[in-house]
Amino acid sequence: MNEKKRTTTRDIAKACFVSQSAVSMILSGRKDIHFAPETIERVKRTAKEMGYEYKARAKRKKTGTNDTIMIICPSLATQYYTTLIQFITQEAQEHGLCTLTAYTNRSKEREEYYLNMAADTGFYGVIYTYAPRAVTSLNHLHEKVPLVLINDHNPDLKIELLELDSKKSGRLIAAHLLELGHRDIGYMTTPLSSIEVPRRRRLEGMQEEYERQGFDPAMIHVISGKREDQETITGNKHYDTGYGLTRKYFKKREELLYKKKEDSEAAQILKEKKKVEKIEKIKQEDISSKHAIENKEDVKETGLENITAFVGTNDFVAIGIMDAITSLGYRIPEDFSVCGFDNTLVASFSGISLTTIDHCIGEKGAYAVSMIMNQKNRMEQKDGKREKKRPIMRLEYEPQLIVRHSTGRR
Repeated sequence: MNEKKRTTTRDIAKACFVSQSAVSMILSGRKDIHFAPETIERVKRTAKEMGYEYKARAKRKKTGTNDTIMIICPSLATQYYTTLIQFITQEAQEHGLCTLTAYTNRSKEREEYYLNMAADTGFYGVIYTYAPRAVTSLNHLHEKVPLVLINDHNPDLKIELLELDSKKSGRLIAAHLLELGHRDIGYMTTPLSSIEVPRRRRLEGMQEEYERQGFDPAMIHVISGKREDQETITGNKHYDTGYGLTRKYFKKREELLYKKKEDSEAAQILKEKKKVEKIEKIKQEDISSKHAIENKEDVKETGLENITAFVGTNDFVAIGIMDAITSLGYRIPEDFSVCGFDNTLVASFSGISLTTIDHCIGEKGAYAVSMIMNQKNRMEQKDGKREKKRPIMRLEYEPQLIVRHSTGRR
């Protein structure tokens, strides 16, 4: 006789359309994680109906992870993050420490899961490599575990910071392109959501530099993806974004140029008519021609067809742009210039030679470990006594423009 299959948290999660980790946190009564009341009620009711009995696990002993630094990162397909992880790991090993890479794919729920793991199992420290979504949990954790963030400054976070000055990076790129004679440029990026701080600040930096030099910031045309695609094993969403958006842009560009040519011809016809007819008669009889002129002005105002340079929000977006441009028969930089951000290894390859911004990846990775170790020492020296509140360390690295062969004079 077959035994009845034991109900698991996976079964409950599937029935409630929530994640397995969410079920575990709700049934364990976690007070530091917040779920909607109806979600809590649905999970508990389903667990009861399915005959699930929650057994609290004994608190794990803080062994095995007390010499391990957790590295929380959003991507393993982007060379910026894999390089940063490598430098963090090398520096940690120099000091007899281990690292564990916690891959989130930018999921807030996964962030919460790993932060809870760090708190429960006594990790040596946590290094965040991107703008966190689980801000509240992160602020709660810093009292227990050494934390360092490598990203742009976020005033809502009360943790130590290795700052990326993404605005300055944007200003450097804009100044370089303006110096080369470019005016209308395209900023190609994955979605510019409020939580993706570096992407937005790079754009803001470019706009500020245009204003500083007396140019209209509207000449920077934002061409962005509509949604944040999930990473796959076989692809790179950043490269795919750059390639796909560029192909779409050039299709639109051809339409705009064709429209502009039509409108120009219509305007010339109208000009000839004005020589032999009264203006009042033209207004009545040539409405279509007048409309063509108005359309011409609209096209002129958009300026999309005038783009001569593209800026990818990171190196892989930029490389996708480059491949799309060359696949259409254009030349880089003779026809179009391309820039990126991050100065990853692949950007320096001779076949790519991408102009980009260097963020001192190696130095940041190594110094993040030093900051974690300093915090750990301070916590241990407290020895049960309340330490006076210390200022939160905030260290900024100066971005540098790396000029290669992907940009040229207009």
